[in-house]
Amino acid sequence: MPSPASYASPRSLGIAASVLLGLTGAAALWNAAVVLAVGTSPDSAAGLALLGAGGIGEVLLTAATAVVFIMWLYRVRVNAEVIYPHGHQRGRGWAVGAWFLPFVNLYLPWRITIDVWQASGPAGEHGVPQPVPATVVNAWWSTWIAGLLLARMPAPATVTASEFCTAAAAVLAILVVRRLTAMQERHAQAARAVAAVPAHWAPAGQS
Repeated sequence: MPSPASYASPRSLGIAASVLLGLTGAAALWNAAVVLAVGTSPDSAAGLALLGAGGIGEVLLTAATAVVFIMWLYRVRVNAEVIYPHGHQRGRGWAVGAWFLPFVNLYLPWRITIDVWQASGPAGEHGVPQPVPATVVNAWWSTWIAGLLLARMPAPATVTASEFCTAAAAVLAILVVRRLTAMQERHAQAARAVAAVPAHWAPAGQS
């Protein structure tokens, strides 16, 4: 049985994930430019060397980004249980495990992110979160999946399109990280404000 959920700020992990996502997106754009350049000079040794170096760099950046992003996602998933414990279709461990299961990883990480997004919305009546449009989450996931599919087609045009999708998905993922982190931090600030009010305190004019 998992330990009780406790809130911890996701801000530091969010900043680290955003920086790495930005670097990954930049690497994808660089590789797209190199692929286009090599396509016009397929026998260029310098171009092929750049392509190889860029590919290795992007793989390493992607791996580092994945580790930090998954750490951030796990953190906000745990926080979401504190903010609103209902509405989560999977346990918190799936925020990590879902990424490593073939085929499942094409859907479940998105589903978990949506659940966390909705649980982190502004508190409404009886503490139930108000619905928050998840357009940016859907756009991020769709773009990322498109990039994965295009990467499986070895033609230069589809490889270039895949790199552009990767760069776009990185930008959208940064927006997801920033917005979801901000939503959870607002909940934390509200909770601290309530905790700071003395139990015997009453507004002026009330007794």
